[in-house]
Amino acid sequence: MIPRRLILLAVLLAGCLCLAGQPMDGTMAFTVSMPQPGTHDFHVAFRCDGLKGELLDFKMPAWMPGYYRILDYARNVSNFHAEDGAGHALPWEKITRSTWRVAAGNAPVVILNYDVYGATAFGAQNDLSETRAFIAPPGLFVYVAGRIQHPVKVTIQPPPGWTRIATGLEPVAGQPNTFAAPDFDVLFDAPILMGNQELLRFDVRGVPHWVAMEDVPAGVDRQKMTADLKRMVEAATSLIGDVPYQHYTFLMMGKGNGGIEHLNSAAIRFNGNSLNTENGYRGWLSYVAHEYFHNFNVKRIRPIALGPFDYDIENLTNMLWVSEGLSVYYQDLVLVRAGLITRDQYLDKMKNSIGQFENASGHHYQSATDSSVNTWGTSGVGNDRNTTISYYNNGSMLGAMLDLGIRNASKDRKSLDDVMRALYRKYYQEKKRGFTDAEFRQECESAAGGPLTEVFEYASTTKDVDYARYFAYAGLELNVTSEELPTAYLGLNTQTQNGKLVVVGATRGSPAESAGLRAEDQVLAVDGTPATVKVLSDALIARKPGDTIKIQISRRGTTQEVEAVLGKNAKRTYSFRPMPDSTPLQAAILKDWLRAE
Repeated sequence: MIPRRLILLAVLLAGCLCLAGQPMDGTMAFTVSMPQPGTHDFHVAFRCDGLKGELLDFKMPAWMPGYYRILDYARNVSNFHAEDGAGHALPWEKITRSTWRVAAGNAPVVILNYDVYGATAFGAQNDLSETRAFIAPPGLFVYVAGRIQHPVKVTIQPPPGWTRIATGLEPVAGQPNTFAAPDFDVLFDAPILMGNQELLRFDVRGVPHWVAMEDVPAGVDRQKMTADLKRMVEAATSLIGDVPYQHYTFLMMGKGNGGIEHLNSAAIRFNGNSLNTENGYRGWLSYVAHEYFHNFNVKRIRPIALGPFDYDIENLTNMLWVSEGLSVYYQDLVLVRAGLITRDQYLDKMKNSIGQFENASGHHYQSATDSSVNTWGTSGVGNDRNTTISYYNNGSMLGAMLDLGIRNASKDRKSLDDVMRALYRKYYQEKKRGFTDAEFRQECESAAGGPLTEVFEYASTTKDVDYARYFAYAGLELNVTSEELPTAYLGLNTQTQNGKLVVVGATRGSPAESAGLRAEDQVLAVDGTPATVKVLSDALIARKPGDTIKIQISRRGTTQEVEAVLGKNAKRTYSFRPMPDSTPLQAAILKDWLRAE
């Protein structure tokens, strides 16, 4: 039975944050309360003691690390006011979308009070209800401009009856419900879940790992969950050779989508009912392994653009195919090595990823590096599916080709594992910074003992990929079959630009090309109906090969109508089988690559 007092998850964690050596020009402390949780409003009080300044700018981040979108958190702030230590109001103005300038007049104490509305069930947004709360710190806490490295404390005042506070932040000894961070970067990277979540624990190398979870059916085997998560963590930490945190917290939240990695925690939303099926449980393990592996690949092994952060604007990088894509690659590789999925199950996912990528036209228009740098755009990753790609799936395939290319070139003496360990040691532990694009490539080619030009061309261009050659390095034959589909085929690739449906290309040899449609045409109507992506898609679904479709376009200011005779739609499927005459090197590479421990 849970006692009728607040059980602090973090209090159970060993250690207390040491702030020695940090600049201590006064103190900064937040108090967060939820006096009426049904209104979805958090109340935040921010007290700054000992700051000097006639004018002080208080800023709220525009985005959360790990989620590459501008979220405009400040739009949820209301009832903002400032006062000094004696309770006298201080003048202020909002000078940018997310900056409040306070005329502090060198007051020794400045106190801000404001409310934040939160009602979005997502790991990058605040969410408050009558039974639980989730805090996405960049969307709740402001910081003093120029003092983001200042230590900070947070005190939580939960509603009566709530028994859990789960977070990666450190507890402050002797101060109930209070946590500390050495700076605001750490604070912004430590979400907080509270309510009456179920709590599980397992240890790896003496380090506690907490699982705070919601809405998991009673019939799901908790002992198996923790045992499997432990095996996953052991396999991942063995791969890198280090456990880089003092404790780790999995925030397993109720129904919803999306997971976001953090320095020593992960915020993950999923449907607990999925754990009742074998496939659902295996998918959940893969999902959690992805977010967990990010504590190495992104939080510590990272492109130089991903930290220190500018919280006001996009932090662009070409390398999300490495940060996200290689995490997809390793999420299931780690599960194979932990004995949680089989070699065949791994290869099934890989062949499906190849099929999904190759059957979509986006790979003719966008490279992995383009997809990475453009992800901050409003269209999102892969939104215009026929002209964009996902750097998640594409990066995973590129990871396999890098790994197999390194293993083959080095005669199985080196692998992508060695690259990840070298990046961790050299850039995270020694240089204490991220790596450049060139430095990543240098580490890969150093492990291979020679150039890996082709793989990096695959990452930066839309060149067709020779998958078969790379999987052959592991003695695997990749077979391709073509299946005719009942749906009609046009081959017209479009994007929505400023509310208009615009052609970006027609696939070579397609009905769209034969009809004369070309890039920069604006699609005005499809069979007389004003054009949208859905209208075009529905028109194709309703037709069969040989039917005619009428498309009205505008080209250089002239309106015209074209007709296209729809063709047959085909889907390519991929499968692996062992080569009957594999060489000793191929056999060794397969064994070392997809070994089960």
